Amino acid sequence: MHPVSVSFQASTAAPAHKPFPRCTGGGSPLNFAKFPRIGRNCGSLVMSCKPDPASGSETSGGGDFTVWEKDAVIIVDHGSRRQESNLMLNDFVAMFRARTGYKIVEPAHMELAEPTIKDAFGKCVQQGASRVIVSPYFLSPGRHWKQDIPALAADASKEHSNIPYVVTAPLGLHELMVDIMNDRIKYCLRHVAGDVEECTVCTGTGKCRLYS
Repeated sequence: MHPVSVSFQASTAAPAHKPFPRCTGGGSPLNFAKFPRIGRNCGSLVMSCKPDPASGSETSGGGDFTVWEKDAVIIVDHGSRRQESNLMLNDFVAMFRARTGYKIVEPAHMELAEPTIKDAFGKCVQQGASRVIVSPYFLSPGRHWKQDIPALAADASKEHSNIPYVVTAPLGLHELMVDIMNDRIKYCLRHVAGDVEECTVCTGTGKCRLYS
């Protein structure tokens, strides 16, 4: 099994789709090439076994990291009774797969919808995963991250005891989150002004308007 060195650089290939229109007026677009290196102590990790020093450590140099060929990522959101919300996770997973070096990426919902974490874990193993990375699509380190997701991941791993896994930190505080929120605000204000159509999040809802 050979490591694949990948850096946080914007993909040159055109994405299959753009779930959200970008704000083109004012400010700078998000530059993923400037994504800072995240240290080993960023967030709490929950692992099913002790890490193997020979099985894929960070590479040296700013911004680079090591992705092993058989690493799999499960991106977990809360889950919703609204199918539109659940399908949005699929769009994010497709974007994540296209922009990173991970070949095995599966969506999962913590509750209320399928696929579950157990479903996604099994799909990863079926595709040859030798390590599973459970990444919560959550903003804050609340009870779901501290208790629920680790418990569900542990239960999912029982059928695959030879596969180590890790539960990463949630999105939390990050400079890029500021840029994303500012991007959203600017686009919505442009829509209110009549300059652009609704973004795909608001399409058909009529909620992106000026109230008085």
